[in-house]
This record gives sequence, C-alpha cells and structure tokens, in this order.
Amino acid sequence: MFGFLKKAKIGKTEEEKRAESLPLTKKVQFEPLSIADTEQRLEQDIRAVLGFAPVNYYATKNRYLLCTFYYSEDYSEIYMRFELRVDDLPRGHSRMYAIDKLLMRDILRKFGQNINIGV
Repeated sequence: MFGFLKKAKIGKTEEEKRAESLPLTKKVQFEPLSIADTEQRLEQDIRAVLGFAPVNYYATKNRYLLCTFYYSEDYSEIYMRFELRVDDLPRGHSRMYAIDKLLMRDILRKFGQNINIGV
C-alpha cells in the first residue's frame, strides 16, 4: 500500500556478489577517513592502506573506517571494502577491491594478527 515509501534497491555489481558469496570474513577498524579520500588513495596505490592508522574499536566506537575482508579458505580470492561508520551505523562504503594474500597479511599484522598464507 505504501510502496512509494520504500527505498529503491540498488543492484550489486558482479564483484560484490562474488565477494559476498565467499565463505569467510574478517573485520578491522581504522581511523576515520571520508570514503572519497579512501578511494582516491587506494586508486593511486592499493598498498596505501598500510598507511591508514589502526584504531581500537572499543575505544573509538563513535566514528571509524571499517575494513571488511571477504575471502576463501586458501586465500586464493580476497576482496576488501571500506565503510565509514558513525555511531555504529553505516555512512557510505567504497567499492570492492580485489587484493592478494600478501597485502591482507600485511594489513592484519598492523593489528597484531598473523595468518598462515603458505608462501
């Protein structure tokens, strides 16, 4: 009856569908940056993410940049997406970025996490 009040669903890209179909996810948080600034830095150099400052979620819940990894068990396929969160609510997200397991390992090391990538 009130169909005009519903938000129009925006279709997902094939890359987003593929990433979300992968079995595993991992999330880490960085100091907040705007989505436009985040995408600009990553377009210039995907390894720019290593310059982002990690943040402790429990200390800074009000505003942070959430990085979500979607990956397969053998790390053969990995995607990451950034989402600006304000008071734990999404305020925009970046596109999906396909990355390799070495970059994922290096990002997670910034948070004191180590993954066995079998290199």
